[in-house]
Amino acid sequence: MHLCKRLLFCSLLTVVFVMSGCKKDAGTVSGRANRLGFILGNNFNLTLFNVGLTYTHYSDTLLQTGPYTVLAPSDKAFQAAGYANAVAMQALGAKLWPLMSYHILGGYYPLDQLPFQFNQELRTLGGASMYVTHWIKNKDTVITINGARVVSVNQPGSNGLIQVLDQVLSPSLYGTVQGAIGADPRLTFFNAALLRSGMAVTLQGKGPYTVFAPTNEAFKALGFPSADSINQTDPSVLAGMLNFHILTGRRFINDYILTTDGSKVSKQAMLNGNNVTIKLLAGSTPGSYSGISLQGSGNIVPASLVATNVLAGNGVLHCIDQVLKEQY
Repeated sequence: MHLCKRLLFCSLLTVVFVMSGCKKDAGTVSGRANRLGFILGNNFNLTLFNVGLTYTHYSDTLLQTGPYTVLAPSDKAFQAAGYANAVAMQALGAKLWPLMSYHILGGYYPLDQLPFQFNQELRTLGGASMYVTHWIKNKDTVITINGARVVSVNQPGSNGLIQVLDQVLSPSLYGTVQGAIGADPRLTFFNAALLRSGMAVTLQGKGPYTVFAPTNEAFKALGFPSADSINQTDPSVLAGMLNFHILTGRRFINDYILTTDGSKVSKQAMLNGNNVTIKLLAGSTPGSYSGISLQGSGNIVPASLVATNVLAGNGVLHCIDQVLKEQY
């Protein structure tokens, strides 16, 4: 009899321990299901971002306690950047790691609670810099990161927040704007002019600087058939021309859209103290803008952007299809 009671007692203890273990595991699974890694994996508009997270195992990171803030480009954003599907994402190979890590912040950042300022520096989980603008345009609150818009703000998880972007962010690959210019094969003429004039040293300095760099074709249209022809030009003449393409401060294209009033026209003072005219370009929907054009007083037609928002350690690089000219 005593043996039966003892066996029954042991059996009951076993049931209690099993039930307790199941309850604890269920609570853990439930908690993890609310973490960012699971939320992102189940979001049908963020499938390509999730492919990158899974491939690099950052999805595992986002299941930890955190907190984290994830900057998640939409599928449309990845497709616009040239990544049509999972195969294209995985084809990046080792380049995928820095790309994905650039979209994760260590900490809890509700971006709509930042001060109303332009290009406030934040750092990623890996220590890389990015620049967040919180502004009001036509009574709408706008948040941009390196010029990319946040289209859905502060989606919560139990271990942080998700901010959905309309563009893929590109980490800085260059310590200076000069380094970014020197690495771009479209800008060999502009780079030659910087070196010849001595202004390359300026763009290697602390900054920050924003540069609107004309392409090689733009220099050819102005009458420079080769880089050698630039090297034969008076350095002071080149310096005068280059000073009309550089400004102090970090300016992304969306910064101009946010600060230009209803006239859709503004002025930008360049390094030589003279102004370039900035005009907003209409977007696909009423009241939206797709970009800007630039025009010097000596240009017959505005210059168009060829490449935008190339981030460097001491500034931002944009490429344009004309040399900006002044009227004397």
